Amino acid sequence: MFICCKSNKKPKPAQIQTQTPSQTQPKQTKYQIRTSNDQDQHSTNLTNIEGTNDKTNLSSQEYDKFILNDNKTLEQERDLVIKLIEFPDKTHLIEFNWAFVYTNYIKDAGLHPGEIKNQTLYEKIKNKVELQINKDYVLVNDQVWNLLVNIYKGGPMLTINDLDRKSEINILDKSLKVFASPSMNDLDKKQVKIRNIKLMPIKELQIVGLENEIYFCYLNSVLQCLMGIPQLNYHFLHSYQSECQLFSYAYALLLRKASKVHYKSRIVAKELIKVLQKHFSIYEMHDSSELLLFILDKFKEEILKNNSPQLNTPSQDQFKQYITFIDELFHGQLNSFIKCPKCDKTSQHQDPFYDLSLPLVNKNFMQRKLTIQECLSNYFKEEMIEGGWTCSFCNQKFKSIKRRVKITFAPNILVLQLKRFQSFPQQKKIKEPVIADMELNIKNFCAPEIIETKYELQAMIVHSGTIDQGHYVAVVKRNQNVCLSQ
Repeated sequence: MFICCKSNKKPKPAQIQTQTPSQTQPKQTKYQIRTSNDQDQHSTNLTNIEGTNDKTNLSSQEYDKFILNDNKTLEQERDLVIKLIEFPDKTHLIEFNWAFVYTNYIKDAGLHPGEIKNQTLYEKIKNKVELQINKDYVLVNDQVWNLLVNIYKGGPMLTINDLDRKSEINILDKSLKVFASPSMNDLDKKQVKIRNIKLMPIKELQIVGLENEIYFCYLNSVLQCLMGIPQLNYHFLHSYQSECQLFSYAYALLLRKASKVHYKSRIVAKELIKVLQKHFSIYEMHDSSELLLFILDKFKEEILKNNSPQLNTPSQDQFKQYITFIDELFHGQLNSFIKCPKCDKTSQHQDPFYDLSLPLVNKNFMQRKLTIQECLSNYFKEEMIEGGWTCSFCNQKFKSIKRRVKITFAPNILVLQLKRFQSFPQQKKIKEPVIADMELNIKNFCAPEIIETKYELQAMIVHSGTIDQGHYVAVVKRNQNVCLSQ
């Protein structure tokens, strides 16, 4: 299985407009205090906290250390907020009254502000009410928002982008409504709504090992790959995770544990194993790709329930209507096209995907050495559909018809599964090697509207052994280094 992230190569200088903190060079600190003495035009009550104007840097380690500290004091919080409040790129909205109470609280430990109460702002945006800065809301940067929501909980998260989407109801905590049946003209709008992976904040984890108890190599290989996705790390370390979100909370504990131990130490994912064994037969041997999709599905389900309390038991249709942060990273969409020979109209059918299962054999079951590009070409080649088809436009029936498939929504992270386990005409594992380059371009398999089609190999899971028994190892890129987990 291969996990590929969209290319992080910098565009040409003429195309660069701004640079977000997540796009800075690796040797620079994650957060940079601006050096200008001019007050930001969006000055708020939160920025009226008296503090220092020292032109110093705040390291991401200092920020993370505070977040993970269970015994943090109000004085430590005030000192950190003073530093963070000066950072530029103010994009997050906080309800004005809550910000006012918090400012007084952080100054002299007065009335506790309670949870962040952005629901009022949410209702106003939903009802297309014009909002005024420093009257209805204040603006803070992403770092301040993440700090406050980690300590005080509440929400929902609202950004200045939501002010431009007043007609949309679903803007709770990055949740986006999926087009139930998008036309080709809607694709550009849909791609704009989901953030580019290069704009997401990141958190790189140090290299740690996972204890392989019993038959957990398939589990550990999946976890090592997930821990190698810095955007996912940031989300689970800095987003609110309650104990009622069993999978998310257990995975967040694993990340915190990995952040605290020594470099190259070994840890046990005991909290996650405890949760998994109630829903998944973890003591039996499984395919790693099967477990990956199961975990991602549970993450999505818990995020959805947390952000939409009214959907405590969402139906399958409701579950499919929302895009969570997991979808922002892994969600892709395939469209199948069938052109009617009689009326020349094209029927379309959309299918979401989180991974692509690529065949390694042709129709005659003769395998040979392949490249990833050849596997993709085999997957997306035009095929003949037998068994009868009826045109939905002219009702003409055909015994067989040609169908072609294209990617109409390219995911930020592309997961490719190689179908090495063959069950027909005989059960066996296909052991021939598949050549994978560090860079992959899927342009030939995408609709013309898809622009960003280049990916870089981020991680892969390798299986050794037979169809009945074997061992999984993960090869993951960490901090521009490649590490092997066995």
